[in-house]
Amino acid sequence: MTAKKPPFVTFTSGARLLVQEGLVESITPDGLRYIARTARDWPFGDGVNKLPYVPVGNARTMETGAFLTYFKEGPPRGGRGPNKS
Repeated sequence: MTAKKPPFVTFTSGARLLVQEGLVESITPDGLRYIARTARDWPFGDGVNKLPYVPVGNARTMETGAFLTYFKEGPPRGGRGPNKS
């Protein structure tokens, strides 16, 4: 039986969920924020065809289903690249 997912995630809980779901090997909340700032196809924000962030206290939350879909359907993201040493 799989654990029920929350309806919304923050950058912190979203990073943890990506690892739990096996979509990335590792990622930090700051790494996730970096993707949000730099990826042109990031689905959340204030622009046209973007899903709004939902403020909860001091945090911006994202709808979990759309968040996971972005990482399932897009190119590999998050985490540190291969060790080149």
